[in-house]
Amino acid sequence: MKTILNFEWLKWISDDAAKNIFLVLFVLIGILVWLLPKDYIYEGIENPRWWHNLKLWAAGVLAMIFATYLIF
Repeated sequence: MKTILNFEWLKWISDDAAKNIFLVLFVLIGILVWLLPKDYIYEGIENPRWWHNLKLWAAGVLAMIFATYLIF
């Protein structure tokens, strides 16, 4: 039976190159998160506080994932 997910075409990419590709993707996602307008972030909140800023939470999570990929 032929497999559906065949990643043989990726075998020429080294582990370091794959790691760097994912690190760049995490940075790009972080940039896109910071480009979200403030009105969209605080929508539905009457008295916004700093901890309501979803950009900060997303950046924190992305930083932890980035550090994990960077170390391992």
